[in-house]
Amino acid sequence: MILITGATGFVGKKLTKTLIEKGYDFNILTRKSNSNANSFIGSLNDKEVLLNATKNTNIVIHLAGITKGNVFKVNYEGTKNLVEACIKNKVKKFIFISTYDIVLNTEYGDSKLKAENFIKNSGLNYLIFRPTVIYGKDNKKDIGKLITLIKNFPIIPIPDKGEFKLQPLLVDDLIDLIIQAIKSKKKNKEYFVAGPEPISFNEIVNEISKVFFKKTYKLYIPKLIFKNKNLFKDKTCDLNKIKKDFNFSPLIFEEGLKK
Repeated sequence: MILITGATGFVGKKLTKTLIEKGYDFNILTRKSNSNANSFIGSLNDKEVLLNATKNTNIVIHLAGITKGNVFKVNYEGTKNLVEACIKNKVKKFIFISTYDIVLNTEYGDSKLKAENFIKNSGLNYLIFRPTVIYGKDNKKDIGKLITLIKNFPIIPIPDKGEFKLQPLLVDDLIDLIIQAIKSKKKNKEYFVAGPEPISFNEIVNEISKVFFKKTYKLYIPKLIFKNKNLFKDKTCDLNKIKKDFNFSPLIFEEGLKK
């Protein structure tokens, strides 16, 4: 049996749909009941619920987390609670969806890094994945928000000179990877996960405009106006490790947009 946290989020919805299609049995931890799966109602701070949810469970896929607010309470303490329940119930594999942001020295990234370290020292068999910017159908954040902007407005604000580079990851490729991880014998490893090649923010805007047949004009906004300086940092990584261990072959951004 598989337990999924964060099943009602963007990635979680895609994952549960795929698991249903592939005939997997799974439960979910959620704050609200869900007709598509057996649900344990509660949060990552409900230790008794976590103990019940992890009984007779072989694999936990931990997607749940927040990017704003009390991130340490949810991302670290919540993960700690879940891991402790897994240890008591002898869960065989713990798959943690972390974030590329662990290298950016942000509160969100630090909370995920602290959770990672607890998992690594727990004695559980684990796999940790650190995605960059995820995009795909029904995504309303980040690139999803940019796509909506380009579809509806001709003038697109560009932070600074738009030269910082990203490696956008199609959600379908992440889901395929998680399915592989369920079946894999690999253990106690962590991986950065991204699209196949770095592209600049300017290029991302150009590709979206081309795919959706929109003529756009770029309005460059000075860096000084933005509070979040991490916005201008590159989010790129080497994929050799994950390609070797999982034969990972993500779609290029243009093809991912079309899909």
